[in-house]
Amino acid sequence: MVSLSRIFRRGEASGTEADSVPTNAAAPANVSDAAADASSGAVSASAAGPAEASDVLMLAREFLGNFPGGMFRYLVEGPDTLDCVSAGMLSLFGCADAAAFSELTGDTFTGLVHPDDRERVLREIREQVAERNDDHVRYRILRADGEVRWVEDWGHLAADAEGRRWFYVTLMDITDQVRDEGDLRRANERLEILTALSNDVLFDIECATGAAHVYGDFEGRFGRAPEQSDFVVHRRCQKPCNLDITSYDLSPLMEQIGENSLVDFETSTPGPDGEPVWYRYQSVVLYDEEGGPVRHVGRLLDTSEAAQRESQFRRKAERDGLTGLYNRAAALDRIETLLASEDRPCTLIAVDVDDFKGVNDTYGHLAGDAVLKELAAFLSQVMRKEDVVARMGGDEFLIFAPGLAAGPATDRVLEHLARGPFATQRATDEAAKAAGSMAAHATPTISIGAACCLTPPMPFEELYAVADSTLYQAKEAGKAQYCLTVIG
Repeated sequence: MVSLSRIFRRGEASGTEADSVPTNAAAPANVSDAAADASSGAVSASAAGPAEASDVLMLAREFLGNFPGGMFRYLVEGPDTLDCVSAGMLSLFGCADAAAFSELTGDTFTGLVHPDDRERVLREIREQVAERNDDHVRYRILRADGEVRWVEDWGHLAADAEGRRWFYVTLMDITDQVRDEGDLRRANERLEILTALSNDVLFDIECATGAAHVYGDFEGRFGRAPEQSDFVVHRRCQKPCNLDITSYDLSPLMEQIGENSLVDFETSTPGPDGEPVWYRYQSVVLYDEEGGPVRHVGRLLDTSEAAQRESQFRRKAERDGLTGLYNRAAALDRIETLLASEDRPCTLIAVDVDDFKGVNDTYGHLAGDAVLKELAAFLSQVMRKEDVVARMGGDEFLIFAPGLAAGPATDRVLEHLARGPFATQRATDEAAKAAGSMAAHATPTISIGAACCLTPPMPFEELYAVADSTLYQAKEAGKAQYCLTVIG
């Protein structure tokens, strides 16, 4: 059996340049046989007899048929028509035979390359062969079944005995490799983007070499360059080391982010129990050279604990410490905001406890506080969730009800409010008094003054002045009742 190396030794036997031998070629018309025929010239007649030549043909056919990927050649000057191709090209392009391959590619190198990659590939090949006789490019191909695959192209430029220059090319399918590289690149970009978004500093130290990789704007955050003591914590590592620190500036990445593409806001979504789960939404859009969006990268940061703390602080700042209702400042802020944008009729209701001083004097301040808390719970229960219910100070309460217009429904609400939370207890106490027992409960009545604005918006001061004046009318009329004034 002839050794495999003999296939590539024509020059050794005949003096012809080895580069002139198309050892990796086969005619498209009959791929398998042509591949063997083309390779048969690899051993000169003077160097091999008929039996040995037959062995060479069989070995060449086996070698080319089992070689991974595909091989072909074409002339450098003139049309890029394929002169010879290996059988592996048919498999690579998913073609059943040479005719299907010819129909798919036009038997040209340009026809092998995906249309979107042709201009780039031809330019890269020209640039590379201008400096050397080899080129190495990547591009996509379009298979017969429509699938797009990535290939790696190794080309070698050589002249034959007649001085014609050929490109000898090997193709390998690297689709899986390209996908893996893309996944890795995307993972690295995600890391860089999220690091930049969070203003965090990340580090990666190689203990064996002392190489320290620092990602993020360290100097921007700390006002100096990173030092070894920033990353080596002796509680974690007792081994002495000398770090070689490399900082990676993320500002070029952020410059690639389109104008106004950064989004950063706090929001929430209902959790399993229906309660809001708060998170911070951060994202950026990456654009291509033409300004078209390519990637949307971001993160959702869990801020529930911080949101709960903030909510508690805000509630504490906005709520009355005794009743839990809005305090004066928070109520005025909300009512003024609603009044400025409201286009429906709305009603402002002023509520006052009748003779509250007498409650405190008779029953004590603790009983007076209990009255205020019970009244606050009553007002919150009667009014809607969207209404603003507040304690303005002392025994004065205020309710703002957007969308509540003058009419029977409003009258029913005001009548209910005017009865107050103590009507049942007063009836019980009256019965006890009639039976000779002394009532021991503070059950005051309340007076209500309501102002209904039919055509808002309206300044709060004006609406409040009307409600307060109407409350005075209710007091003057005998207390324990309501009065309503309609504006507009």
